[in-house]
Amino acid sequence: MALKYETKAPILGIDVSKYQGNVDWPRVKAAGYAFAFVRLGYANGDGSIVVDPYFERNLSGAAAAGLDVGVYLYSYIDSEEHARIAAARALELLAGRALTMPLVLDYEHGSKYAGYGRGKNTAICNAFMEVVAAAGYLPMFYSYKSFCDSYMDMKALEQYEGLWIANYTGKIGVDNAAVWQHSSSGSVPGVAGRCDLNRMYCDLPRIIRESCAPEKTEFRPISGKQLEVFDASRCEYFTAPDINAVVMNADGRTDKLPEGAYKVLALADGLVDGYPMVQIEYRGETVYAAILDDRCRLTDAPEEGLELRLRPVPNEGDRKSIEAFCKNLGFSAEFIW
Repeated sequence: MALKYETKAPILGIDVSKYQGNVDWPRVKAAGYAFAFVRLGYANGDGSIVVDPYFERNLSGAAAAGLDVGVYLYSYIDSEEHARIAAARALELLAGRALTMPLVLDYEHGSKYAGYGRGKNTAICNAFMEVVAAAGYLPMFYSYKSFCDSYMDMKALEQYEGLWIANYTGKIGVDNAAVWQHSSSGSVPGVAGRCDLNRMYCDLPRIIRESCAPEKTEFRPISGKQLEVFDASRCEYFTAPDINAVVMNADGRTDKLPEGAYKVLALADGLVDGYPMVQIEYRGETVYAAILDDRCRLTDAPEEGLELRLRPVPNEGDRKSIEAFCKNLGFSAEFIW
């Protein structure tokens, strides 16, 4: 199968998991790497998934640094039924988040799959990828060259946009590799220790934009509403209407909105990556926040020029408490006692 949108020169990328620890994604980007595959975790035989402890950090960090990001799931899956369960669970963990690279099944465990035969191995992979494709993501198959030659019916996978092949012999070895993992011992700025190196030979992000991207959500101006944040430990905010575009602190962690009330400028007319979302003002900038009822809520803003008189006049301690409470709600007020 001919690759769609072949590139004139290979595009460089990496793939990472918990074994790379904390990655300095801006340094990776500055070193010339344009994409990353992030390990979601591994799927057990029954389709249950053990999540990589660095998954969320790597997914948001790579996207925030400007890399195109995909996700891969290592497989111990033992049947077509369990492959569909694993795919559904992977989609739940992604929670509707947009990816600019494929969702990949990493199918390479030779000691497990050698006895399955080409037909069963291929059917398991197809079952997983059919569920992924139906959900609007671009599916991809990953393995190494000798595994494909021995245990897979590769022609049955030609309906997909190429494959991700591992071959460390200095040559790709297959005709339709969209991505070639050519080394497992690379040295990459921003990554401690060894790192897998990849070359992409077709414009996968373009394919995803044209064939997988959902309809664009519009933000409609709104007045008289505020976003009330009541759990500052969990309420992330975003530089764009994309839950991967989180704001990062200098320590590599995601920044959070402090508790309080924020003026809402606009409201999305549909779900963004599976969540209702608003455009707000914060620190003099326009940012975005997802409305999640365990950390924030949309409420009516106080009326302009509201005058409140309390009788009898509270004592000094109560006055300070009232002023502090109103300030936390976002009121701009002058108190005359």
